[in-house]
Amino acid sequence: MRTAISTGPASALCALLVSSTFAQIYPSSPTWVSADQEVSTGGALVDLNRDGWPDFVVANGNDIYRQRLVVYYNRGRGEFPPRPDWQSADLAYNGHLDVADVNGDGWLDVAVALLLNEGGPAAKLYLNNDGTLSANPDWKCTEIANAFGVAFGDVNGDGRPDLAVATGWPYGNPHIYRNTVHLNVDGALEAAPSWQSNDTWAYDGAIWVDADRDGWQDLIGLGCNTDTWAYTNEAGALNPAAGWHTTDNSGQFAIMAAAGDVNGDGYRDLFVTDNTQLFRGSGYFRQYLGLVDGYFETTPSWRYSEGYGSAVALADVDADGRLDLATGAWWDYARVFINNGAGYNAQESWRSGGTSVVEKIVFGDVDNDGRRRDVEKFPAGGTGFYELAHQPIEYVVAVRVGKKELRPWQYAYQREHSWVSIGPEPTKEVEIDYVYSIDLEMAVTNWDSSKGNYLYHNPRVTNGNCNGDAWIDLDDYSCFARCMEGPGVPHSGRSCEAFDWDVDGDVDLADWREFELAFTRY
Repeated sequence: MRTAISTGPASALCALLVSSTFAQIYPSSPTWVSADQEVSTGGALVDLNRDGWPDFVVANGNDIYRQRLVVYYNRGRGEFPPRPDWQSADLAYNGHLDVADVNGDGWLDVAVALLLNEGGPAAKLYLNNDGTLSANPDWKCTEIANAFGVAFGDVNGDGRPDLAVATGWPYGNPHIYRNTVHLNVDGALEAAPSWQSNDTWAYDGAIWVDADRDGWQDLIGLGCNTDTWAYTNEAGALNPAAGWHTTDNSGQFAIMAAAGDVNGDGYRDLFVTDNTQLFRGSGYFRQYLGLVDGYFETTPSWRYSEGYGSAVALADVDADGRLDLATGAWWDYARVFINNGAGYNAQESWRSGGTSVVEKIVFGDVDNDGRRRDVEKFPAGGTGFYELAHQPIEYVVAVRVGKKELRPWQYAYQREHSWVSIGPEPTKEVEIDYVYSIDLEMAVTNWDSSKGNYLYHNPRVTNGNCNGDAWIDLDDYSCFARCMEGPGVPHSGRSCEAFDWDVDGDVDLADWREFELAFTRY
């Protein structure tokens, strides 16, 4: 048991403390399971209502049932309700989703891909109205096509998020749809796409990556019975003809991708799933190294076999400054591969205790116990596109050009792949002020309607733990008191950041309540 402490910093009492197991990445069983059991597919951890706590957005349906987009609002203290607090009025075969502030009002909106459209659109958008999504879609595209993936990027570099739609129905032959990009025009997505691919390859997903490192985001499509292909962005105009492509398996069934610099060479690497259900899918998760001259190698340098591979994500789960890899598969385990400094070992470092039909893995600091603030500075010039040092990020606090703060409609960002775009070439130094976390939870969406969605809490003790001993005790209370006296390094080289829960740059009474709760939690 733990002894209670008083409500004031000056009168903390001794506590019986429980050690945190640092060697354990995540518990083997989820610490939260949703009570509603849907065919869940798309997912994101994002603070929709701007109360400082990440919420869980989930798109249900897939190709099985017509279901709803739902939101589990964070109750604070890192807890989700057993059932969604909000659900859409419309029913659809919802696929994957992505999140961005489309209309520039400072509230993040949600785009969803649609499978089995039944004569309807390939994608739709729900606007965020002061923390609550619209009951019905505010926007639908004009394409009558099947789509499983959508991805926000800034293709023309105007600081507004544009939407790529990956059309594809791998069970149909031939595939007749083109893949598209809808530009954001003054805060609204165009209904008919300004860009479409020359080809009609079936893609189950897409991802924006500055593959040639010229400051413009290129579009990568994940092929079904074809390669993974890239469309080069030529100074704001996306080439409709695909160029770079993988060469290891033209019969792949690729569903999801992630990109990040894994080996620390400064070049983003590409990770792609492959699924054995269809075509000649290999079942390998594959890493294509980023090359000095741009783009990626065409055959993987690392791979791991998991059969029905479906989900892949990159995040620094052990807070060592290196990107770790999470994978998921249908009727299989979720796995985490810890980065060894050069990449990943042949076997996972952690896996879940049970299996499920994993569709999406996302990371975020759900209980807000490891948030940190960073300000990155970039020189004047360039295209206005920036990749941040931490991946993922929690949110952007502010963007400043020459010390002048931009309005929300003047920049776009994506938290999962940690990029920011501010529009026309800046003539002054750019500062990007943002929050990231050294203590990430992992959320999983499950297609299996006999199981709920999962959340795995990170067991590391970070905020409130001044001396890094895995305990929160009176030694940490002394650190807190010293930090309230002013910024500095209070103990053993540890920073006062450990007590700045609201990441406002000061340790004050506003942080005391969180520190008090940390005693009872850890």
